[in-house]
Amino acid sequence: MARLFARYPAALENTLRVLEACSGFSLDQLRHEYPAEILEPGRTAQQTLTDRVWAAARERWPRGVPDDIQARIRHELALIAQLNYAAYFLTVHEIVRFARSKGILCQGRGSAANSTCCYVLGITAVDPSKHDLLFERFVSANRNEPPDIDVDFEHERRGIHAVTAAVDAQAAAVAGAWERCHFQGRSSSSLEAG
Repeated sequence: MARLFARYPAALENTLRVLEACSGFSLDQLRHEYPAEILEPGRTAQQTLTDRVWAAARERWPRGVPDDIQARIRHELALIAQLNYAAYFLTVHEIVRFARSKGILCQGRGSAANSTCCYVLGITAVDPSKHDLLFERFVSANRNEPPDIDVDFEHERRGIHAVTAAVDAQAAAVAGAWERCHFQGRSSSSLEAG
């Protein structure tokens, strides 16, 4: 390699620096990082999600949340807590809330339609009181993968920039966090050093 890159000695040095920075890296080290702005003050992500879900359920069923729906909500919230997915649900909820507040049509779809929590939060439109939904088709402790809530936005305003264009930095951070990852235990500055 030194002979091939004799005219570019820095290329070999930089290649070795990148290799050193990546040594020991595994995709298992990736994790999602969600913004704190989605939380109610003084509450954890799980507490915020729980509060929002129960408040939304009371709005959907003002005469009282049916017993079977209450059982589904408790089951889903317990599994979401066990798998530490509350911040993800809150992030998607914030994006959907913001889009709707700006008159942008949007609808959750796919296996997320099996979630009673997604329904009561207005992310999906499948009424769990009319269908026998299986939440584990969407989120399961047996699968080692995070949930995937697909949200379609109206054609003319589909891009994430259309959703975030008119918002302040906090709301833009919510949308940006949707896909942002970072390495556990590894600083990005280690790639910049030297």
